[in-house]
Amino acid sequence: MTSKSLKGLLLAPAEETKTITLGAQVFIGQFVTNWNAVLSALSLAILPVLVLYVIFSRQLIRGITAGAVK
Repeated sequence: MTSKSLKGLLLAPAEETKTITLGAQVFIGQFVTNWNAVLSALSLAILPVLVLYVIFSRQLIRGITAGAVK
């Protein structure tokens, strides 16, 4: 368990307040791991980030190139 997930677990210990990435650790066991459930949960976690990137990609690229030109 990394320090980031430990910090999230300490700040949100209840099942209702866990993040998706912390909830995906439920499917990881010591001897058996349900990889289908882990990968589907993490795919759902990445969807909002991908949607925001698609929406703001033009502005992001425009800002990066404007900052690179003197």
